[in-house]
Amino acid sequence: MKTPKIINGEKIIKVLVKNGYEIKSRGGSHVTLSNGTIHVTVVLPITTIGVFLKICRITGIPKEEFL
Repeated sequence: MKTPKIINGEKIIKVLVKNGYEIKSRGGSHVTLSNGTIHVTVVLPITTIGVFLKICRITGIPKEEFL
């Protein structure tokens, strides 16, 4: 499956929460999540592919789970 150029930020947050991350702060257009050791910031309402792929790499969650 081809990866889209932009990803819905709310969708990323839902998958991260499902995988044990919890929302630490919600400020304007950014949401910060953490699982205790890894901290991730997601941009709302949409996130670019570069940021999305970095989130996948940092968290170890495959990109197919987000799509």
